[in-house]
Amino acid sequence: MKKVAFTTFGCRLNQYDTEMLRTLLERSGQWQTVPLSNPGGSDDATAPDTQATADVPDVVVVNTCTVTARADASARKAIRRIHGSRPDCPIVVTGCYAQRAPEELAALPGVKLVLGAADRALVAAKLADLERDDRLRPGQASVEVAVSPITEARTFIDVPITEMMEHTRAYVKVQEGCNESCSFCIIPKTRGASRSRHPHSVMTQIRELLGHGYEEIVLTGVHLGDYGLDLELPYPMSGAGGPAGGVERRRRLVELVTGILQLNGLARFRLSSIEPASIDDALIDLMAGHDRFARHFHIPFQSGSDAILQRMQRRYRARDFERLVERIAARVPDCGIGCDVICGFPGESDADFAATFELLERLPLSYVHPFAYSVRPGSTAETFPDQVPADLKKRRVAALKRLFRDKNLAFRQRHVGLEVQVLVETGRRGGQTLLGGWT
Repeated sequence: MKKVAFTTFGCRLNQYDTEMLRTLLERSGQWQTVPLSNPGGSDDATAPDTQATADVPDVVVVNTCTVTARADASARKAIRRIHGSRPDCPIVVTGCYAQRAPEELAALPGVKLVLGAADRALVAAKLADLERDDRLRPGQASVEVAVSPITEARTFIDVPITEMMEHTRAYVKVQEGCNESCSFCIIPKTRGASRSRHPHSVMTQIRELLGHGYEEIVLTGVHLGDYGLDLELPYPMSGAGGPAGGVERRRRLVELVTGILQLNGLARFRLSSIEPASIDDALIDLMAGHDRFARHFHIPFQSGSDAILQRMQRRYRARDFERLVERIAARVPDCGIGCDVICGFPGESDADFAATFELLERLPLSYVHPFAYSVRPGSTAETFPDQVPADLKKRRVAALKRLFRDKNLAFRQRHVGLEVQVLVETGRRGGQTLLGGWT
């Protein structure tokens, strides 16, 4: 049986997509997964590979992200390193970067196959075709580029995954794509329109994951709040313990979560990133009323300046976000609330940044994730004037990171002396096996 290894960049959604690729390859009966040692490794691309011979992969799959220019650069660097340490090992590249710029990745050394977002389900068949045609052999220069137009991705790729590479926490993807038109973002062009997974499939997978010993379920998607809006049929959830019959479409995420929280064997449930407009009182009340619903919201905030939010084409204003955080904190006092912030969006003045900083400073947040604006090819903002200098963006990020340290310390200090439930995970760092956990 041939061996395959994976390395993944970007969000939790990409981690799930990697699990999907792994599952498809293993279920083909031709592949087994091995760990990839030194995927980033030394800065020297020709550094020797220390991986045990028995675990040397026959193929490496690189799942890319393209949310920033740095993400693109990290993927290219990893591909060069993998090829430098394993020049005879074919590389498969997929993910958002592959969808956006397939020819750019196909030109990199060692790459034999580039798979688009709508084509991931074909990974086993494509590798079988390449092997049959002897195109995986070292020295074979041809590269297969299988990247369909993202507009052809109209349905959710539903692959039942019951085992994952993580130990106690399992990610469950329920939604793909996005219908928003944020001016800084190209994700709709790399992942397509919003499409949802049928709730019965979601519930079946979660039951099986719980049966395999996973204790925490993390629901993930590109735009979780849009879950179910594209599902035409009413979906009775009585079999999952939730309310039966159809509901208003905007309540479909709440109904799904209600059913999940009633499953036996679930220790903890968590939502991944969710848009401000998608967090309503029903969802907040659901969290407040269930101990198993992790007290955590990660919200893409982006800016505290209404002028910048308008240029970003975001569908809320700073005061809306402020009221949302205040409602969450009042209803769920121990909730850890974090947010993403873009620093240096085109036209962001000192006053705009000050408005962002001051708003974040006064809100009861547990962490802030700031990052510098990065021009994305094909985005609306690519052509915006008044680009902010890189050094100024860097200073603004640094200021918010200092604020993050203060906010996070204050949040942690509020929990000193409290007894909380922790899910313990095993990891390795510096050659040592360590135990860690999440509340």
